[in-house]
Amino acid sequence: MIIRQPSWSPADKNHALRSLPPFASQQLVMRIFDIAQKAGGEARIVGGAVRDWLAGMEVGDIDMAVNMPIERFADTLEQEGLRVIHTGLSHGTVTVVQDKTKIEITHTRLDIETDGRHAKVTHSPDWLEDARRRDFTINAIYMDAAGKIFDPLNGQDDLQAGILRFVGDADRRVQEDALRMLRYCRFLHRFGRGQIDADALAAFRRNASLAQHLSGERVRTEMELILVADGAAKACTLMQDTGLATAACAIDFNVGCLAPDGAPDRDNWLIGLASIMPPGTAISLAKRLRLSKIEARRLQAMDRDIDPALPNLAGDKWQQAAWFLGDGSAAIYAVKTRRSQAQFSTTRWDELQNWTAPECPVTGADLLSHGVDNGPICGDILLNIQKQWVASGFTLTKPALLAMISN
Repeated sequence: MIIRQPSWSPADKNHALRSLPPFASQQLVMRIFDIAQKAGGEARIVGGAVRDWLAGMEVGDIDMAVNMPIERFADTLEQEGLRVIHTGLSHGTVTVVQDKTKIEITHTRLDIETDGRHAKVTHSPDWLEDARRRDFTINAIYMDAAGKIFDPLNGQDDLQAGILRFVGDADRRVQEDALRMLRYCRFLHRFGRGQIDADALAAFRRNASLAQHLSGERVRTEMELILVADGAAKACTLMQDTGLATAACAIDFNVGCLAPDGAPDRDNWLIGLASIMPPGTAISLAKRLRLSKIEARRLQAMDRDIDPALPNLAGDKWQQAAWFLGDGSAAIYAVKTRRSQAQFSTTRWDELQNWTAPECPVTGADLLSHGVDNGPICGDILLNIQKQWVASGFTLTKPALLAMISN
């Protein structure tokens, strides 16, 4: 990890940068800085953008905080001609949109009530109080309009040392919101080096069961991010070893079946999920994670046993199996290969991904026009004809196939 060297001594955390980095000097960010100042408050960039910039990583979404009530600031932003989306207002957050840029703004706040899932918050103008309610020290680093870094909890030191540490008491942080345990697992490979923080590990073991109360949508979002990121095996191992997998997903993870970092099938989180889940759990897992109907069907397709009469997808006659398995054949190949820990072929994966299945020359309409009754027998005959055609390597002609009807 590359930690950017600021233009001031690390001991002097109140010195401004000589110039703002590009992410902090874009037009919408500068407008928010300016509007907050004119309104008698102050806005700062906080969290992932500052963290990732300090770590030498590409900066993605930008989040900001403002030390004035969000309702009043949202009104001010709208008076200045900015579009404000009020979703999240009850949690102290609004989203400002300009062209294709979106920035979430949250007022500095203090938790007044937590239930392990969502916090009831109130506005507090104190930047230190706001920092103390955040999840990890590396996410409690702020940058103001002058480029001054405010790092009251020494997040830069942890970033430099490769330590992922909860803010304050780890037990209290995860009891406030159990999702923080999943977020910790997701961030661990990216920002943590070596051993997991001992306090975090102990807190996981004591509080993993709280994750069973999280909504399926929130767990699903984190699992989707975990399973496509580098270090997914590290994250899933931590979840399994601490009981978090069972509590959050209601299954145990077969972590050894997960594709390695960089493998092409790691881009699809459902393939990763199907690979590590115990066989036969697709329906219950889809329900727990509140998957869409399409996602649930895909997960079940990857979980089902393949008809033993079909050729092996890894063999020379893979097209014959792929024709019956349909568009999901590449995913099925990946899951079956990972679960059996057989040799995964990138070439075969690409072939399955790019293969266009030919159309059978005989259709149900052809059978009806040749006197076959419309009903189950029509479907049975069509399936038999398709099997004969596929077994021929897709070479049998329509006349030859229709000649089979009488048989």
